[in-house]
Amino acid sequence: MLQHMDILKTISDRISIRSYEQEPVTAAELEEVRRAGEAAESLTQVEMKFHLCEHDEMGKELRGLIGNYVKTIVAPHYIVLASREGDGYLTDAGFRFEQMILEATRRGLGTCWVGLMFKEGSLRSCLELDKSWRVIALTPIGLSADPTFLSQALRTLARSSTRRPIERTFFWKRHGDSLPFHAFTDDRLTCIMEATRWSPSWMNRQPWNFILTGRECLAYKTRPHDREGKDYHLVDCGIAMSHMHLAAKALGFSGRWELGSFEVPGAPDARPIGRYPLPIESNR
Repeated sequence: MLQHMDILKTISDRISIRSYEQEPVTAAELEEVRRAGEAAESLTQVEMKFHLCEHDEMGKELRGLIGNYVKTIVAPHYIVLASREGDGYLTDAGFRFEQMILEATRRGLGTCWVGLMFKEGSLRSCLELDKSWRVIALTPIGLSADPTFLSQALRTLARSSTRRPIERTFFWKRHGDSLPFHAFTDDRLTCIMEATRWSPSWMNRQPWNFILTGRECLAYKTRPHDREGKDYHLVDCGIAMSHMHLAAKALGFSGRWELGSFEVPGAPDARPIGRYPLPIESNR
């Protein structure tokens, strides 16, 4: 399982893999990754299942599966996340599944978030789930077919250039207001914000924003996105919240996300998602 400071390197190392060796991963290692999902920290009490599937099992449901950049993905294994519905379940799905993704990354396995490129009803039937379950996301999992250092370095560089900078992601006390200088002289806070910035999202939309108040961090989003009755931007926000929490914990902060409604200063039409205790020194 992920250990404190390991998580910072793992977050930095994680990239989306779309080409896989067809050599299978050992059943024991795959089961350890799947169990990491089941054991992940959570935001709600909603029941979720992590299904480990072989490519042949999924048949036509995964034939031609494509990632965000219209590239066909063929992998020897897949892990599928299914959830009951309940308050905060989509945000929690992103929060939990990303912890599993990072555990796979730590073990040297490739993954890629897939949240829209499947028919939920057909995949639910394939997994023998009734209609009380929602299929939220899946990831192919296996050994990367392109593991060279140069390829990894180039993709990491490209990923960094497409992420919004901290200054457009985090605000001070009010949506749109710039962070004060002392926020950037706090090394731990800078590390937490950078880890959050690296979070993956559907089509790299990065729908999240955060307000720092000096005592806590407010997470919210400013636009909806619906697919088959699911707002996938909530899943994306859960991913970013997972990165923030894991990085904060690694750096010695203690706290947990609290989901709920609140006023978003400067953005009255935004959708509030959660708050996290994150004290910041006002002077350095």
